[in-house]
Amino acid sequence: MRPLTTILLVLSCFSCAACSVKSIESDLGLGGGKKSVTVVIDPKTQNVVVATTQQFTATVTGSSNTVVAWSVGGTNCSTQDCGSISAAGLYTGPMTIPSPALVAVTATANANSADFAAAAVTIIAAPPAASTMLRGVYTFLLSGSDAEGPLSIVGAFEADASGQLVNGELRLCRVESHCSDQSFIGTTASTGASDGTFTADSLPASTFTFSPSQNNILKLDLSGANNLRASGILSPNAPPADNQPHQHELKFIL
Repeated sequence: MRPLTTILLVLSCFSCAACSVKSIESDLGLGGGKKSVTVVIDPKTQNVVVATTQQFTATVTGSSNTVVAWSVGGTNCSTQDCGSISAAGLYTGPMTIPSPALVAVTATANANSADFAAAAVTIIAAPPAASTMLRGVYTFLLSGSDAEGPLSIVGAFEADASGQLVNGELRLCRVESHCSDQSFIGTTASTGASDGTFTADSLPASTFTFSPSQNNILKLDLSGANNLRASGILSPNAPPADNQPHQHELKFIL
C-alpha cells in the first residue's frame, strides 16, 4: 500500500494541472468557462418623424469589449431608404415613410457577433404645423371699394388667443370729409401657422383674411356684402403687460 502522503501529492498535482488548463482556456476565450455576452438597447421601441434623428444606446455585459456595431434593416430596406445610423448610435430617419413603416435598429456586440439587440422603429409623418391664434393688439389699414364707391378703413383690436376680439375700433372713410367711427367685437380663427380670418360685428357679412407677408406684417384682404373688396395690412403690436384687454386710443391717418 502506498503511503497516504504519496496519494495526496498526486491528487494535488492533478488538481493544479486542471486549474492551469482552465486558466489558459479562460484567457483564450475557449471552453465553457466564458461568460455569455448580453446586449441591451435603449429605447426598445420608438416613433421617428421623417428626416429627424433619434439617439440609441447599447449596454454590453459579459465582456470587457463593450463596443457594438450599429445597423438598420427591415422588409424592403434593400430597395428603399429606411434611414441610416452612425457609429455612435445616432439614427437619421428617411425623407419619406418606407413601406412597411417599421424598421429595425440593431446593435451587435463586437465581442461576439451572435449577441445583439434590436429596437423597433416606426417612421411617421411630420405633424402639421401648429396654428397660431391672434394674440395681443393689432392695427390694420385697408383701401378698396364697394357698390357705393371707393373707401378706406383703418382700425385696431385686441385678440385673446382663444378666438375672441375685443375693444375693436375702426374708421371707415368714403371721402376725406365723410368718415364714420365704429366700435366692434369679433371672432378669429386660424387656418394655418400664420393664416386665418377674423370678423367684426360692425361689418356684418364681411370677412377679413390674413396671410404671411414680410417683416412680421400680415397681408389683409376684406370681402363682404354690397360688393365690398379691400386689401391692406395687419400689424401685430406688443400684447398688454398683464394679458388683460385694455382700452386704447387710435390715431387715424388716412
